[in-house]
Amino acid sequence: MTPDKIDPFEILDFWWKAGPEKWFASDADFDAEIRARFEPAVTAAGLGALDDWTGTPHGALALLLLLDQFPRNLYRDDAKAFSGDARSVEIAERALDAGFDRAFPKMARTFFYLPFEHAEDMDAQERSVDLFRRLGDDTTYLYALVHMDVIRRFGRFPHRNAALGRETTAAESAYLADGGFSA
Repeated sequence: MTPDKIDPFEILDFWWKAGPEKWFASDADFDAEIRARFEPAVTAAGLGALDDWTGTPHGALALLLLLDQFPRNLYRDDAKAFSGDARSVEIAERALDAGFDRAFPKMARTFFYLPFEHAEDMDAQERSVDLFRRLGDDTTYLYALVHMDVIRRFGRFPHRNAALGRETTAAESAYLADGGFSA
């Protein structure tokens, strides 16, 4: 798949058909399907080759999936899983400024907001909590609060430390050993 052959609607169609039961689960078969169908698109997105997609609601959402969601499936337990996070926040900010999230039903809006929830930055976390609170879904709001609590406590997500080559502090280790947030 070359950048000129990548279709944002194909990405969105794949994602909606997979559904919530696959989106946030660890599923080797689902990860393999993403790899087989979309890894070149993830690479192209990471290189900025699909940045022209940011001009439409469906293109921006497909790009956010390629940068924020798909790497988490493709590169579990590897630093590459988080390689698109900074760009995802920038794209999500522009998309929200343009009102692109409002072009979709509530469930889909989640993927415009997740880049903020995934950021190791308190301002982004606060924005995530505000966005998910306004969305009105208690489950996604709770997850946003949990993510923000971890960043407030540690300034980062301790479960990423091994993948990112960071030393885990004693407090982080105790938190993780006690069943602390790990997704």
